[in-house]
Amino acid sequence: MARIVADIVDAYVYRRVHARLQFLLLLRRADAPLGNTWQSIHEHIAHGETAIDAAERAVVAATGLQPAAGYSADFVNQVYDHTRDAIVLAPVFAFAAPRAPVALGEDFSDHAWCEREEATARLMWSGQRWAIRHIDDIIGAGGADAEFYR
Repeated sequence: MARIVADIVDAYVYRRVHARLQFLLLLRRADAPLGNTWQSIHEHIAHGETAIDAAERAVVAATGLQPAAGYSADFVNQVYDHTRDAIVLAPVFAFAAPRAPVALGEDFSDHAWCEREEATARLMWSGQRWAIRHIDDIIGAGGADAEFYR
């Protein structure tokens, strides 16, 4: 029987350009697992670490960016991991990016800043596409509604 685990996080980095959100997508190296696919950031939660701390750590490691603000995206991504026979629940977080160059982590070969439609077209999994749309709707609106999730 498949078990349920919640030991990873998903993180989405965004910036606001001309009142619209752009999302940072990372291209996995060809020789890495899931090579040549565009991704958000995924990371395991270390023992004793909170989910949001794991997500922020992953953003720094994958991009070299120190997030300016962090938000709960009010969404839990769910996937089936056949290697563990587990249903994996991953809380989703959104991080505002500072105006700084991206320094890619070792698993990535390229990056792109994409608005909602381009980002959802590049991402492989429906949960990732849904997270982009949800973050754009909730956090992209700004104001008190977005601050609630900070």
